[in-house]
Amino acid sequence: MATTPALEDRIRALFVRALNIDAPSEETDLIESGVIDSLALVELLLALEQEFSVSVPFDTLDIESFRSIRTIAELVATLDGPAAQ
Repeated sequence: MATTPALEDRIRALFVRALNIDAPSEETDLIESGVIDSLALVELLLALEQEFSVSVPFDTLDIESFRSIRTIAELVATLDGPAAQ
C-alpha cells in the first residue's frame, strides 16, 4: 500500500517524541543500522498504537514491517485506524 509523506513525517516525529531517536531517512534500515533495538521496537509498537488508534495483532507482527520509516508507514496504512490516514 502506498504511503503519504505526511504519514511518514508523523512517524518520524513519533520517533523523536516517544523514543528520543532522530530517525535518519525513510529508507534507512532502522534495525541493521542500530537505530532501534528490541526494547525500542516494543516502545515503538506501543507508541504507534496510541498515536494512530490502531492495534497490531500479535499473530501478524513481522520484523520486516519495522525496517524503515517507509515500511512502518505501510504497516500503519494497512491497519485502517481512524488516525492512520
